[in-house]
Amino acid sequence: MDIKVFIQARMSSSRFPGKVLAPVNGKPMIARVIECVQHEFGTDSIIIATSNQISDDPLALYVQSLGIKIFRGSLENVFARFKACLQDNPCDWFFRISADSPLLNSKILKIMTSYVNESFDLITNVQKRTFPHGHSVELLNAKSFSKIDSNRLSNDDREHVTKFYYAHADEYKILNLENTDADYAKLNFVVDTFDDLRCVEEMEANVQYDFLPQVKVTE
Repeated sequence: MDIKVFIQARMSSSRFPGKVLAPVNGKPMIARVIECVQHEFGTDSIIIATSNQISDDPLALYVQSLGIKIFRGSLENVFARFKACLQDNPCDWFFRISADSPLLNSKILKIMTSYVNESFDLITNVQKRTFPHGHSVELLNAKSFSKIDSNRLSNDDREHVTKFYYAHADEYKILNLENTDADYAKLNFVVDTFDDLRCVEEMEANVQYDFLPQVKVTE
């Protein structure tokens, strides 16, 4: 089973421009996310899916300096970007994760792969949100994703990649992983603002974020 990891990243965040290259305790955020994925899947499985805009040139140069493959597509139509990325990097399944999650728990990715089955279209932990923000992971069946008719997509669907699945859940078989620790669910590991960045840096020193989560499964 060929599984790849598409890391969604851009420099043009309105609330925190350039955040994916901002240092988190001394290391660029995107590098932290890459290292998390490398721990479970190695380097060759990783593709940074960014835009073809000039604003993302610094990101592309930095990622390439790390020896990581990069794909560049539409800035606003992220669904089209992922579809083209998949065509350029064919696989059976692919993860969609965000580059603004520097404390992503790699064990979640490993747990999700244990549920891979061709009968599922999407394996996720966000359909019913019980994990912290910044620990959001989605694993997509590439064949199913490729069949989605782009003419059916709303503007929100084009921007958010997987929103179409949740809006048409009756058409897809979705497996949702739920975290059973209510206290863990209250934490926030995502970086949307500069203040978030400082909070995440403090949390890295004081909060265990990479333990093996206890999950239950719903369909």
